[in-house]
Amino acid sequence: MSVTVIGDAFIDVIVPVHGTKLGETHHRKIITQCGGTANVAVQIAKLGEKSKFVGKIGDDVFGKYFKQNLEINGVKDLTFVDRENPTGLCISMVYDKGERTMVASRGANDHLKRDEVRSCIGEITDSKIVYFSGYSLLSRRNVESILFAIEECHKQNCKIYFNPGAPNLIKKHFKEIIHDFVDVLILNVEETKTMTGKNKLEEFSKVLSGMVDTAVITMGKSGCIVPKGDRYMDVGTEKLNALDTTGAGDAFAAGFIVGKLKGRGDTDCARLGNEVAAKFLREKMELMR
Repeated sequence: MSVTVIGDAFIDVIVPVHGTKLGETHHRKIITQCGGTANVAVQIAKLGEKSKFVGKIGDDVFGKYFKQNLEINGVKDLTFVDRENPTGLCISMVYDKGERTMVASRGANDHLKRDEVRSCIGEITDSKIVYFSGYSLLSRRNVESILFAIEECHKQNCKIYFNPGAPNLIKKHFKEIIHDFVDVLILNVEETKTMTGKNKLEEFSKVLSGMVDTAVITMGKSGCIVPKGDRYMDVGTEKLNALDTTGAGDAFAAGFIVGKLKGRGDTDCARLGNEVAAKFLREKMELMR
């Protein structure tokens, strides 16, 4: 069994900016790593399951670095190379209390063509689970390409997992796509509020249960909840003092998906998602020291 992740290929540059002032030079430990939706595929592979990644990179040094990362981590590389647009780049500025400001250039990510997706559709539909996010629906071209893949997966009875990406990305057509194609929805509290138009956990549960077969809401340091009808299961997590949580959501999604591949119930999958996210954050904290 395998998982195909369709989405964004980014290089993340994480810059601690606490205590800096305009016009001054400061020395900090800056981390460069591969990011975007591909992180889900990488984490799944690290957990011992087969994963593939479909996306688009630029014909540049960042693109080569990205492809090497997929290879090193055992992810099947289904990326396409754009000769005109650069690899996506995201600068993440981290402040002393953990607040983040991100500045991103999507580059090649906005230019995934339908014909490119068609050329590897057999690889995609051969998967048990296909995962994508709202970030991949930011350009009109991508919407056409992603919808083509999702429709083909739906025909082949692949389970489709979706993460909205951010509250401000949620549009009317997201809800239509979820209603028509999505089996499992993974989202955070703010995304849930926007998606449902509600503010209470009990209200979240009722609305989400009417939208998809399974939903899980991540709650940061509080773990996550799994809605069931008008009730929900609260799943706690390890308490960590992580300033930069970039990528933790992707790690959670990977853990939840691997739990599903192993045939576990929703609550056990949520626990595994929490464990994988916590491990990811601990390793990241070591890198930042």
